[in-house]
Amino acid sequence: MEKIHKLEPFLLKDMMELSEQYIEAEKENINDINVFPIPDGDTGSNMFYTIQAIVEEVKNMSDGNENEGIFQAISKGSFVGAKGNSGVIYSQFLIGVVEYLERVQIITPLTFAKALEEGTEFAYDAVLNPTEGTILTVMKRTSDKAFEITLKQQDIDWIEFIDLLVEESKQCLEETKEMLEILKEANVVDAGAKGFVHILESWKDVINKQ
Repeated sequence: MEKIHKLEPFLLKDMMELSEQYIEAEKENINDINVFPIPDGDTGSNMFYTIQAIVEEVKNMSDGNENEGIFQAISKGSFVGAKGNSGVIYSQFLIGVVEYLERVQIITPLTFAKALEEGTEFAYDAVLNPTEGTILTVMKRTSDKAFEITLKQQDIDWIEFIDLLVEESKQCLEETKEMLEILKEANVVDAGAKGFVHILESWKDVINKQ
């Protein structure tokens, strides 16, 4: 298989669209384990509505400017479509990611690691009292892993890179049930974090098809 060291920005469109499908398929499972911060059973639905708004903006982009317009479309959709706590956190994460990528417009594993770091900072800033053992923790662990990988292998292939990120996110997701007492008592992982892992899995599937 040919190695991939750079992604074209328009590939983000496919990543957003497939993530919508993944979250739609999993939203009820995510709702069912939603016990933090309150057991209102809507985390999956809120993440889906948030991503749905992003995809709508992406699909409405003008023809001919996909590489430049994709960043603005994702940012706008994230800003106007955020629903619920996890939706707001994820939307701010995406805004941070695409703001960084828009400045560099070259999506290598190294630049993406830096974009993930900026996205994670945006996500933490969106929460008055950030709590570990949630979607925030998985975002940070994934971002930290991305930096760790690219420091060791600056020319790493994208397929290997995204596979390692997904594995790290899954491991961290399982650990969330030990980080928060309410999750431990219910014997569930964090709902928002589960949604984030499914989103990363969708991104991985898009990249693997390149």
